[in-house]
This record gives sequence, structure tokens and C-alpha cells, in this order.
Amino acid sequence: MVSCPDRALLAALDEHGPVRVTVLAAELDAHPITITQSCDDLCSDGYVRRTTADTYVLTEDGREHLRTLTG
Repeated sequence: MVSCPDRALLAALDEHGPVRVTVLAAELDAHPITITQSCDDLCSDGYVRRTTADTYVLTEDGREHLRTLTG
């Protein structure tokens, strides 16, 4: 499985707030299925939360994790 880099995905979610998979896929030049799989993995870690069937949002734990990846 090809994954989307966590830092890029978390940064996009941080910038946009709740955002649809198709928007993330276009911004990150990735297939929507890849984005969904990556977001689901990040949900398991508590960094991202699904708000609707195709929309995700960054959690506070996700923001903290993003700081460790960019700091």
C-alpha cells in the first residue's frame, strides 16, 4: 500500500480544518483511496477524526504530533 506522508497530510488538515478527502487528494497529488487509508491510520493513532463519511479533521493530539514532525 502506498501511503501519503503523515506530515503533509496533517499539515493540510491543520491548514484547512475539516476537509473532504477529494480536496486533500487534489492538494497532495494522491488518490482519494490513499488519502482515506492514511487518514484511517491516523484516526487509529488519535491524530485525526472522521466527521462525515468523507471528511476528516485534525485532533489536538494530531496538532501536537505535527509539531514534533516539523520541529
